[in-house]
Amino acid sequence: MGLIRAKMLSEGYSSSGEGAHEAEVSFLRTLRVSEKDVNFLNYIRFIRNGISYYGKIFTAQDAQEVLNFLNRIYPLLRKVLGF
Repeated sequence: MGLIRAKMLSEGYSSSGEGAHEAEVSFLRTLRVSEKDVNFLNYIRFIRNGISYYGKIFTAQDAQEVLNFLNRIYPLLRKVLGF
């Protein structure tokens, strides 16, 4: 999310408050990140909200899926975002 926020700020956009993380995930569509990856990031956002606000449990399987995704997407995000 930090990379996405930095790119948004560099292009004159800002997100804060309610809906900020949704805006950051949606911003990736403007950078031609695949819809599949945008949807997975949105899923991660949803899980994070459940953990942070409702005490939901993050399973080991969820954690492994997220790690696999991040190992694959992080280099792509750096390239697409110009960092």
